[in-house]
Amino acid sequence: MSKIKAGDTAAVFGAGPIGLLVVEALRVAGASQIHVVEPSDVRRKKALELGATSAIDPTSADAVAAIRAATGGVHVAFEVTGVPQVLPQCIDATRHEGQTLIVSIWEKEAAFHPNTVVLKERQLLGTIAYRNVYPAVMELMTQGYFNADKLVTKRIAIEDIVPEGFEALVAEKSHVKILVKAPE
Repeated sequence: MSKIKAGDTAAVFGAGPIGLLVVEALRVAGASQIHVVEPSDVRRKKALELGATSAIDPTSADAVAAIRAATGGVHVAFEVTGVPQVLPQCIDATRHEGQTLIVSIWEKEAAFHPNTVVLKERQLLGTIAYRNVYPAVMELMTQGYFNADKLVTKRIAIEDIVPEGFEALVAEKSHVKILVKAPE
């Protein structure tokens, strides 16, 4: 649904599993620069492994300023955090007539000043992840794109699913995907 095309610049706010797949999709689509904003060091490194141009820690740097300095504003920014204060940053990271694509499912309301969209003629669009894309994604996977193994940050036995799986995911936000091995 984004208007990204080969040679365009992009920003991805959030490098969880969906954000990282967005990074890989942008790489496959030919984005010339992909800037990722993510507080987790593990996830930032994973984004760089998957083809991000830069990975910015928003707790130690002004992500929007860094993205605008590198690109003048990206063509398309993807909001993949669901964190209310990130939405206006995502919009601000785009150029005149840029697009912000909201991918997250939200638990709280988010606010932004409408003039940030109106005065720069930006587009704001939302999408749900499950839009009949599976056949195309599966075909790309058979061609070597979207290597799911790169998203696995931990492998555990099924008997460790509570302490090493569920509790680890609640306690740490650095994991991307934890793979559970079934008993043989």
